[in-house]
Amino acid sequence: MISFLHDVRPMRVILWLVVVTSIIFKPVPGTELIYEGWAVFNTLLLPVFAPIFLMLLFLDSLIAKLWSTQTEGAEQKRYKMILRIDLAMSVIFILVWFSYFQALAG
Repeated sequence: MISFLHDVRPMRVILWLVVVTSIIFKPVPGTELIYEGWAVFNTLLLPVFAPIFLMLLFLDSLIAKLWSTQTEGAEQKRYKMILRIDLAMSVIFILVWFSYFQALAG
């Protein structure tokens, strides 16, 4: 586990943890906004930052793909693993958050 965390570097680990936290604490579609207390995190901050988190996952995927084409051996495998994790998390993120943003549009 320690070598995995060392391989993916701290910034990616933080990004993935933030995305997982965003998935876990996603508000129910149609939830009223609350402007004070801890509920601000769920009802206001997460919906605002969700598209930014998705773009960060896509950007990290793009960078991982770029670096995987310029490296060989173990480094190339490492970047391909990062690319797969980023894309898998992106798909899960979109599936989880789609209903929330669809409710906003409708």
